Amino acid sequence: MKIAIIDDMESDSMIIARYLRRYFQENSCPEPVVIDRFENGEQFVRSFEEGVYELILIDYFMKAMNGLETARCIRQSDPFVSIIFITASRDFAIDCYKVRASDYIVKPPDYAQIREAMSLINLSRLRDGQCIRVSCGREQMKIFLKDIIYCDASGHYVQIHAKGCKILRTRVSFSKFIQELEPHPQFLLCYKGCLVNMDQMTGIEEMVFVTSEGERIPIRQKEYKRLVKTYYDYIFTKVRNSR
Repeated sequence: MKIAIIDDMESDSMIIARYLRRYFQENSCPEPVVIDRFENGEQFVRSFEEGVYELILIDYFMKAMNGLETARCIRQSDPFVSIIFITASRDFAIDCYKVRASDYIVKPPDYAQIREAMSLINLSRLRDGQCIRVSCGREQMKIFLKDIIYCDASGHYVQIHAKGCKILRTRVSFSKFIQELEPHPQFLLCYKGCLVNMDQMTGIEEMVFVTSEGERIPIRQKEYKRLVKTYYDYIFTKVRNSR
């Protein structure tokens, strides 16, 4: 999960980053959390691409490009990313919602505000927005991680089997492709050349994963016990954290 903090006050951005890490630790976030800090809106907008971040926190009062202008630029590229404003006054709350911000935090930041803002966003909603971009021929495709059922190698291509669409083929080595997905705990390499999304598996039957679409994916026999344990541990953790 990637988060950006845009604030020209380094001390404030460091405090917020610390509180965010505490929140994810206390709420058992199952995947690594990467927090990037930016000193101003111009610096961020120059490098921003849709789908890179799941959450962006923006200081409202910044020199040159202020927080509202920065948010408007972000919304032109990404209409769905979650935004939280950091402001010195509640007087600008209405402006925050004009760019569909999820919430705002009043300086000086404290953990209670971070916790409340994050609880409103919901971790599962942040994960639902995670995606990858792949080249399919001349077309660039955006695929939400939650929709991927499994991926398998086919010669010099990787085939992506996703909900609601035909099989997508991208010309890339399988080892390079799965580097993007392996940090996410829902993905499991069940045999050489096949990566499954455990959220899209309905169970295990006779040495195979059964997908939400009814397909049967073989499990490597030599690692069967380890893979089955990994799957059930993941499902148990997921159910426990949803309560």
